[in-house]
Amino acid sequence: MSTQKIAGLSAGILLFLLILLMPTPEGMTITAQRAAAVALLMAAWWVTEAIPIYVTAFVPVALFPLLGILSADQTTHNYGNNYVLMLLAGFFIAKAIELQNLHKRIALEIIKLFGTSYRRIILSFMVATAVLSMWITNVAVVLLMLPIALALIKQNEERRATDTSDNFNLALMLGIAYAASIGGTATLIGTPPNLVLVGIIEKLFPGAPEISFFDWMRVGIPLVLIFLPVIWLYLIRYFRIQGNFPNGRDVIIRELQSLGNMQSGEQRVLVIFILVALGWIFRRDLVIGNIVIPGWSALLGEYASYAHDSTVAMIGALLLFMIPSGKWANSAPLLNWKSAKTIPWGVTMIVGGGYAIAESFQVTGLADWIGQQLVFINQFPMLIILLLVVSLMIFLTEINSNTATANIFLPVLAALAIASQINPLLLMIPTTFACSFAFMLPSGTGTNAVIFASERVSLTQMARCGLWLNLICVVLLTITLFLIVVPLMDLQPQLPDWAQ
Repeated sequence: MSTQKIAGLSAGILLFLLILLMPTPEGMTITAQRAAAVALLMAAWWVTEAIPIYVTAFVPVALFPLLGILSADQTTHNYGNNYVLMLLAGFFIAKAIELQNLHKRIALEIIKLFGTSYRRIILSFMVATAVLSMWITNVAVVLLMLPIALALIKQNEERRATDTSDNFNLALMLGIAYAASIGGTATLIGTPPNLVLVGIIEKLFPGAPEISFFDWMRVGIPLVLIFLPVIWLYLIRYFRIQGNFPNGRDVIIRELQSLGNMQSGEQRVLVIFILVALGWIFRRDLVIGNIVIPGWSALLGEYASYAHDSTVAMIGALLLFMIPSGKWANSAPLLNWKSAKTIPWGVTMIVGGGYAIAESFQVTGLADWIGQQLVFINQFPMLIILLLVVSLMIFLTEINSNTATANIFLPVLAALAIASQINPLLLMIPTTFACSFAFMLPSGTGTNAVIFASERVSLTQMARCGLWLNLICVVLLTITLFLIVVPLMDLQPQLPDWAQ
């Protein structure tokens, strides 16, 4: 282990013991104190990566029953939560799309539409990356786009016509990383923090209205439509991108030709993907102004509430293992177990660990105690509180996994909102979005790490470019959330009945 990891491991254990052995603070129960000790232990290990972050997610399974915080059944139930299984099935669908090469065809077709100026090429890569990241793991999308981008960069380096060439290479690589992070915010399965949020709301506030797949898209897609052009404009101005890229279109056409005609496997995966997406969007009634489009779950009658977005996702995942990719006889299925085993299983466990933390906060009363300690914040205007929350989350995510950051802070901010008598969603939703807006360091997101690992972008270049972008996003995201997300989700500032 590195010195940093040993220090992080030791710090977590010492912090854990210190909290356990100190006198119980006034107003806090002994079980709440123990829950706080476990949460701080996990936070220390997540931030320092003392042990793999996926392994840290299992700490509640080991410690909660022994410390009397939650029973083994209560704790492990969180790791099989509806949203954990929805994320798992989403990974299966994404893996099938990748296995059949459908994602590469979609990306290339989008890029081909935009033209061959330096600026348009960057925009086309960003749009293609964002669209794919709505449905596929962000890191997987970046790994797909990287070879295509490197082919263009290689051609660009051979020309070495102007200084703009080097700037174009940097802007293209960073644009892919940034677009993947932004695109993932558009849907519930686009990035794990989104599912962390809806699951924690379900744990902390059982009476809260469900945030459906369509509900999230209503706010997620407008944010992507705002931030993608803003980040593109920032990159082309920061790197002073101009001019045309001769023969750039030829590279894309050659890549498309290498794929050949659309195969039956691609077509079948596309059909299943579309059906799953429609199943998510139309599960519940859609209310658009005075128009109500009935959801398909209403067909189940009294059992309508039995269905969940995870139900749709699992049906789609099962079909992938049943339907062949070619002729119905002697053909491999659209997804085989050998490929399915390679999905990021650990991410689903981080989400489950976050749900376990949230339940411990609620059951032990730790959430209420934390909220009371932070109640002074309600003296500030709502816009200032949003600005502080967004700033804190963006810069903390630079040194911590975005999923881990969401797990740590969402229960705390929910408690703060309750104590301040404001709607918890007004703090929790901005926190979730902000966790995907870290652009400075490779440790911020997996997408940054992949681009950095390509050795085409130095740490200094990423940090300088990302710092200003972080600052821009702190202000713009706060304003956007306040003026667009709050009205779209009809979030009233006062504490709702379901949170009392």
